[in-house]
Order: sequence, then C-alpha cells, then structure tokens
Amino acid sequence: MTLIISVLTEQYVALMSDRRITWIQDKKIKRQEDSDTKTFNLFGQFLMGFTGVARIDGWRIERWAMEIFRGVPTSEYFDVLSREITAVFRRNDASGKVPHAFHAVGYAGFKPGGRVYPLSVTVSNSLDKQGMFSPEALGDSFRTFIEPLGNRRQMVRSVGWPMRQTTQRALSHRLRVVAKGDATNPALSVGPLLMALRDTARVSKEHVGKAALFASLPRSAVPSPGMAMGQIDYRRQAASLFIPETAHGAGEGILYMPAIINPNLMIAGIKMYSGMPKEPLGQEEGFS
Repeated sequence: MTLIISVLTEQYVALMSDRRITWIQDKKIKRQEDSDTKTFNLFGQFLMGFTGVARIDGWRIERWAMEIFRGVPTSEYFDVLSREITAVFRRNDASGKVPHAFHAVGYAGFKPGGRVYPLSVTVSNSLDKQGMFSPEALGDSFRTFIEPLGNRRQMVRSVGWPMRQTTQRALSHRLRVVAKGDATNPALSVGPLLMALRDTARVSKEHVGKAALFASLPRSAVPSPGMAMGQIDYRRQAASLFIPETAHGAGEGILYMPAIINPNLMIAGIKMYSGMPKEPLGQEEGFS
C-alpha cells in the first residue's frame, strides 16, 4: 500500500506520492519497485492519485482509467469511477479484501456554471463514518466522499499507509509556515510534504518508498489541459516533479509527465526508473 498526501488551499492544490509497487504471491512479498507514476491530471481541474491495487485486468491504473472515461462527460467522472471500480472488484473476487482509494484535489462547482470551490474527492472501499480513508473500514463497495475547503486556509488529507499523528501535526505546521511566506507558490509545499512521506516510509515496513512524485495545480491555471515542461512558474502552471530518493527538495527534482485524462486528450504518462529495469517490461508492468 502506497501513500498519497494532498494539500488543498484557495490558491493551489498539490499531491505527493511515493512510487512503490509491491507484487504479493501467497501472502508474501514477491517483488518491489519504486517505478510507478500514480498521479493523473484529470480534465484539467483535479490532480488524482491512487493507492491499493496497482493493476486492473493486467493494465496500469491510468490505462484502465482512460478506457472507462472514454466518451464520458467530465461531470460524471467520479460517479463512473466509483461504479466501474466496484464492478472490477466484484468480478475479480476482491470485494472486502483489498483496501483501495482514488484521491483527488482540485477546483469545481456543484452546479453547471456555478461558483467554483476547492474540493477534495475520495472514491474508496475503505471510508469511515467521517469520510476518511481507513483500512479498518474496508467494505464491499466503493463510495465517494466530497469535502470542500470551506473557510479553512488549508486542508491536508492522505490515503494509503497511515501517517503518525506527530507527522500529521508537523506537516500541517510546516505548511502554515511556508504559506505565510508566499501563499500562492505550490513549490514551497514540496519540502513539508516530502518530510511527511519519508517519515512515514521509515515506519511502513517497506510498503512506502522514499522516491516521490509531486504534482501541483494553481487555481489560476484551471482548467489546465497539460503539465508544464521546461522552466516552470508554479504560481501559473500545472507542474510535476520526480524527486529521487537522494534528493531533498524541488530544486533537485526532475520534470515528469503524469497521465493526462480529459475528453480531448488522453496520455498515459511516463513510467520512470532510477536505473535499468530489473526485468524486461511485460504484461506485469501493464504495458502490453
């Protein structure tokens, strides 16, 4: 189980995830790699990550998502996602057995043409009574929980491997501190988010990796059909970074391309390795 951490503000949203994928056979870890890209740019208004199952019917999650969203109006994406992932789990006899979640942050209205709000959306089979992700709340079907920012300055949420309370408090404090310096710059959230992810990785029994993916979307760029390449203005452009295990912040990150999914453009994104793959790419990697 990976870790997805989000921060939601009036000015920008951001996601950070590790890249670890674990193959299990007979309830034992068969193989682990820090190689998967687990973030989507969803119709230019949301960034979405996932945790739990890494392949659906042999396909990478983003490739599967492209198929279920094909021809679907963007306003129906989350409803379709909930319905289709529930059907997959039931067909594969995985209902009630594997905690899984899609977690998205972005900007949208509740009514066509209405006011746009900062929103957090989680589609999961493991939501507690408050709508928070919890493996102990594992159920047979997927539900959708939508949470607006409201009158808060920031909101931090996570799905996947649980963060310790001390880590959560430290993350919230550091985000408040950097926001006082510049509340419009998502790049300043990289350090606090990276700290939280790696602190969790150290106590995760190797289920969370230390190499990270960071993606940000400023409100001023919504809708953003793509991601910035080259020199980035984080305040005005959707951006994404790969942060290797040896790197310590945004300045040492490397640009990457996540999956981009909208009615006019669908790109599967890039799968990255810190070196050569240990084995030839094949169906297990979700490319064939």
